[in-house]
Formats: sequence, structure tokens, C-alpha cells
Amino acid sequence: MNENRVQKYKLAKKISNQIEYLENKKHVQFNIMSKKIAGEKLLEYNYINLITPYKHNFAKTNEKKEVIKVNGEHIYERNVEFSEYYDLFMNERKLYPMIIENILDFEIHFKSITAYHILTWNQLTDSNQLRMFFDGLKIRAAILENRYNEQRIKHMNAHLEKLKEQIFNYADIYCFFNRMSLGNMLTVFTCLDKKQQDVIFEDLKRFNMNFNVQKIPDFINKIFCLVSIRNCVMHSNSLEILIRFYNPKTHELRKVSDRKKYLNMIKELCKEKTHE
Repeated sequence: MNENRVQKYKLAKKISNQIEYLENKKHVQFNIMSKKIAGEKLLEYNYINLITPYKHNFAKTNEKKEVIKVNGEHIYERNVEFSEYYDLFMNERKLYPMIIENILDFEIHFKSITAYHILTWNQLTDSNQLRMFFDGLKIRAAILENRYNEQRIKHMNAHLEKLKEQIFNYADIYCFFNRMSLGNMLTVFTCLDKKQQDVIFEDLKRFNMNFNVQKIPDFINKIFCLVSIRNCVMHSNSLEILIRFYNPKTHELRKVSDRKKYLNMIKELCKEKTHE
């Protein structure tokens, strides 16, 4: 890390200044919700959650539906009620409980079934064998380069290396796999050989945990998407940001096909299911 590197930040605004900024810079009006109530909502939920994800809905766009900026500022051609921002925020957040419920339901099935088969197939008796198991997965990851991009392969290898470092953090191997994150378990599943994946996938289908796909590569892509959604909602971040941006820091937008993938997965996770 370069300690001499400096990154500049915008100064934080008090609620009164945020209201003034919205009124003067973003054409926001407070007829339906008063400034006092709007201020309470900004304190309760924060500007970055309530305003930032949705401002593109009201900003001027070009023929490609890309937001236009002049001197780094969006252009707003009509007055916008604060309540319009608030409604977009609340409508999104109302989805979170069902999304979380369905993700947790999938997570326990996926982790339990995958761990069961790995442990019964490999009969691992000590930490050295577990370390060798992960080394074998890393070798398998190397031959997946024709299927996944370099960044994703690098990401999976980092997961596997981190798992090796955590081996002695748990009392036994059952706790080790039980405490494994969903993202790490997906990496492990992705690096298993096809025969092992097939057995696990068939069991997942028995419990309707395949998200209506029949091919394992499609399933892996679905769950890769699900992991991002999980991390987003569990940290109370905005799905709107997740859907729109490939890299929020650089403002790099997702491809249309990528956005559709996330929208479809969110739609699937919003369905009420019968949990036995």
C-alpha cells in the first residue's frame, strides 16, 4: 500500500445543507413531503441510500439512455418531489426480507449438501489431507481458464488460498465447512470435477434449489450473481447500484445483458416459496 497516496473526499453536509442542495441543484421540491419530514428521512436512511441510487431516474440522458453530465453535474429538466425518491427507496427495501429469506434457504441447502458429499467422498482425516484437497482444487481452477475470465480465476485462487490459512481456526472439519461463506463454497463447488458436481446438483434439484436451470455452468453463473445480491442486501446496500454499476468507484456501468441477469435473479428471489 502506498502511504503517500492521497484520495480527496467531499465534505459531509448537515441535513439542512442536504435539503438546500437537493432544492437548488437537483430541482427537488417538498410539496408532498415537507422539508422537516424529508430531513428526518435523510437522517433515518442517509443520503447515499435514499438519493444517490435513484438520481439517474430523473437526470437527462442521451439517445443511448446514458446519463449526461456537464462539468461533472447531472442535468435535471423537471422538478422532482422528494417523495419520488423516497418511494423508489422504500419499494426496493420492501423486497429485502423475501430476498434474504430465499437466499438463506438456498444457502443452507447448498452448503449442507456440498459439504456432505465432499466429506464422504474424500474421507479427510487430518489437516494435511484437507490442505491437499484445496491444492487439488487450485489445479482444477487452472484448467477453467477457457470458461472464466482471468480475474474470476484469480478471485477463486485467492479464496482457496485463504481457506487453507483458516484450517486451524476450527475445532473439526465439520465446523470448518459449516462456517464457510457462501462465496467460498461456490468456489469449491466450481472447482470440483464434473461427476461430483453432477451428484450435488441432482440433490439440489430434489429440493428445488436449482433456480429453474438444468446445466451446471448456468447454475454456477446464477449463484455467482446470487452471492453479489446476498452481500448487497445483507449489508443494507442498494440493489439499484448493484444492478447498474459493474464498478461503482469508477462509475463503469454494467452491460445490458449483465443488468438483465441481475434483474432476473432478483425477481426469482422475490418469489414467495413454501418452506418445509
